[in-house]
This record gives sequence, structure tokens and C-alpha cells, in this order.
Amino acid sequence: MPSPQYREPAEPILPRLLFLERAALVEPVSVEVDRPGAVHPRVTGFWRGDAFHRLVKIVETRYEYAEMYVRAVTDGGAVDLRRRRVRDPQTMRARTVWELCGELDAIEIPRSQ
Repeated sequence: MPSPQYREPAEPILPRLLFLERAALVEPVSVEVDRPGAVHPRVTGFWRGDAFHRLVKIVETRYEYAEMYVRAVTDGGAVDLRRRRVRDPQTMRARTVWELCGELDAIEIPRSQ
């Protein structure tokens, strides 16, 4: 039986994040995923030029027709990534491309208790 002074550790209260778009982009990137053969692989990071950006937290994933949007916090800021299918006009084969479609500023808004 715990003593009266003992308390269970409280769950950490995470702040809310407000995202403001700093720059709208259409820049191709190479994405690293955890399960390459899966139907819905989880993004773990991406290569932008020679620099690798590791995803710390995926905040939102949104699906639209033939597109998937991922809003994530990386080790260097917040970004929006887009995966879309494009068709080769000659062969009509579809392939998947990833694009960096936005750089974001993440502002922490503390939660009231």
C-alpha cells in the first residue's frame, strides 16, 4: 500500500502546435520509410539535396485521390510532404513521387489545466 505522500507520476501535458506556412514549395525529395513493401509505409525521414532530415513526429496524415499528405515535425523544423502518383504519357505506367510542398513554422500553445 503506497504511503500518503506517494503520488502516481502525472502524464505530461503536451502543448498544442499551431503551424504557419513559411514557404510553399514543389521540390522533389527522396523519402525513407520503415516498411518499403507495405501498403501504408511510415515515413521516417527524407533527403533534401545532401542533407537528411529525420522525422521526430508525424502530426497529420491526409489522403486524397492518388495523393497522400504528411505534416511532420523534423529535427530542423516542420514540413509538409506529398506523395502522388504520376503517369508516364508514353507507357501509361504509374510511379510514385515524393515532394516537399511546404516549410512550416511550429508555434507551441500551452494547454490550460
